[in-house]
Amino acid sequence: MSQTNPVLRTETDIYQSLALIYDALMQDINYEYWSDFIDAVIQTHHPDAETVLELACGTGSFALSLDELACYDIMATDQSGKMIEVAKNKASAIPNNVFFQQMDFTNISITETFDIVLMLFDSINYMLKDDDIVKVFNQVKQLLNPVGFFIFDFTTPSNSEKAEKLLNEKGVSENGYEFERISRYDKSEGIHYNEFVIEKIKEDPNSAPERYHELHKQRVYTLPHMIDIIGKSELKIVAKYDALDIFEADENSDRITMVLR
Repeated sequence: MSQTNPVLRTETDIYQSLALIYDALMQDINYEYWSDFIDAVIQTHHPDAETVLELACGTGSFALSLDELACYDIMATDQSGKMIEVAKNKASAIPNNVFFQQMDFTNISITETFDIVLMLFDSINYMLKDDDIVKVFNQVKQLLNPVGFFIFDFTTPSNSEKAEKLLNEKGVSENGYEFERISRYDKSEGIHYNEFVIEKIKEDPNSAPERYHELHKQRVYTLPHMIDIIGKSELKIVAKYDALDIFEADENSDRITMVLR
């Protein structure tokens, strides 16, 4: 992949061109393990839960894995129309009961309520301002049934310090795109940058190049900071778990799963 002039076409909205290679980026994720953990969290706090809304569902792999448990009616949403398109295509190939819909979690447009609302894979880290997170939390509050719960995870500075270089990678997707991820954590800013360069492998050497570029910014949060943000919202903390285990999270946790109501 050429690095001299890698960007001939730029997608201004993140996760648009990334949808082309998202499943290749996430190929090491054990979705069955994740769905078993989230199911355990749900059963711990709301064993009668039936309806689930997933925010920021990406290409739908988690929702489809959770659906295999045959316990929940699932609606999965993402702000990226291209992500939802990939999710629907994936779902069309297997039996499932997941309903996919395009929706921006910062501007929730549905009126249904749910027993469980999920927001996983550190999607909340894309929110760079405290007040914006509070607004999302308050919108989620309106989506919850009276005994419903909101489950989300976030990554901490400890995670970024450990993963900064490990996230640098190059690969090729099954649909014929080369990609490179360049990871950089700016500790002074508290921002983790992930830059993606994506290029279609040309079958015809005379065809025009197809290249894309996305720059992702995630703010990393300490546990005390996230607790402070939650305290400004209408939601209350029920539990906080270390990574994907039913153990109490603390300030040394790399990834923290929060349960709110």
